[in-house]
Amino acid sequence: MTFTEKWLTMGLLCLSGSVIFWLPLFSDIFYIPMQNAFGFTKTQMGILLSTFGAVSLIAYFPGGWLADRFSPRKLITIALVITALAGFVFSTLPSFETCLILFAIWGLTSAGILWSAMIKAARCWGSKEDQGKTYGILEGGRSISDVISTTILLMIFAYSRGDDRAVPEIIIMISFYILVLALLVWRIMSDDISNNKKQPKVTISEIIYILRLPVIWLIALIIMATNTAMWGTIFFTPYATEVYELGEVGGGAIGAGKYWVTPFAAIAAGFFADKIGPAKAILGFCIIMTAGFLTFTLIPGSPALLPYLIINVAILTAAVYALRGTYFSLLEQSSVPLAFTGTATGIISVIAYTPDIFMPTLGGIILDAYPGASGYQYLFLIVSFFSLIGLIAAYVIYQKIQKIQMRSTV
Repeated sequence: MTFTEKWLTMGLLCLSGSVIFWLPLFSDIFYIPMQNAFGFTKTQMGILLSTFGAVSLIAYFPGGWLADRFSPRKLITIALVITALAGFVFSTLPSFETCLILFAIWGLTSAGILWSAMIKAARCWGSKEDQGKTYGILEGGRSISDVISTTILLMIFAYSRGDDRAVPEIIIMISFYILVLALLVWRIMSDDISNNKKQPKVTISEIIYILRLPVIWLIALIIMATNTAMWGTIFFTPYATEVYELGEVGGGAIGAGKYWVTPFAAIAAGFFADKIGPAKAILGFCIIMTAGFLTFTLIPGSPALLPYLIINVAILTAAVYALRGTYFSLLEQSSVPLAFTGTATGIISVIAYTPDIFMPTLGGIILDAYPGASGYQYLFLIVSFFSLIGLIAAYVIYQKIQKIQMRSTV
């Protein structure tokens, strides 16, 4: 693979890992316009996302098996094509029942076909010594794609004067872009990137072997803690609006501002992890993440503490996305066989992404039950608890790797 082909491949992985989620998470940016255009209730909007999350959770494991049997080029292309075709149906503003099917399809394409293939391709893309940098670039590139695309889509929507009738047009544009990206993946990406032909096929015995590896479960706990914390960061906007009395514009600025931190945090963390070792870096990021959410729990918010809010939001966002940009590098440092990367990723993801199902609902229940600052303190306390679990798992992995390195030097 030439230098140009190598970086084109990474670019395609970043773009694919970003756009695959644009349609199922369309409401993240266009919640009210989508609700008005489709005529859905808030409950129905929530059910659509829950359907996507539930199907994704089920699809992660078989998706890992697929990634170890077929090339990322084929799997990513198929996932993008199906996602785009479903998007064209979505643009017709179909019934709620049809949308349920579409969101289930997107759960299958993103988690069941693309996700593990992307993670395995990224692991093969980088050398053994560059795994932190590799996953940092992948996560950073995905974040850059999200930030730029969100800005462009919002500009297009604003140009239409915020008319709900623009929703189908935006969905069509997204679907067409995904289809073009699928063509580029098929034409540019090589089938040999994952070396699947040179590796043994995964059987039941290999799956059992992976399930018995303690490091797989430890990595899953770290990622679960990180994803719980990521949901915690999503509540920063209402927290700033309601507790720090910033108003909708000020709260929105806090929410939007944190997204510009994410790509730089992920990429920088990847290079840092390669320098000191992924396990050591991840342990440090977990300490920062846990301490940051604990301070939100212990210090009551008030408008007078606005500088503290801004600093802590920036630090926490950087820590969370630093973890997102490095935690899969533990697969290499923990000596998980390359041939089983897809299966290992699938098993890890089943546990790791459970917060996508319970955190939105749990957060809403807590904030409804305890209005005001106390509700957010209880919510951040729960996030702190999960962060502590991730910290303990990171420490155990760090200790295991230290012992292995000490034995190898004797």
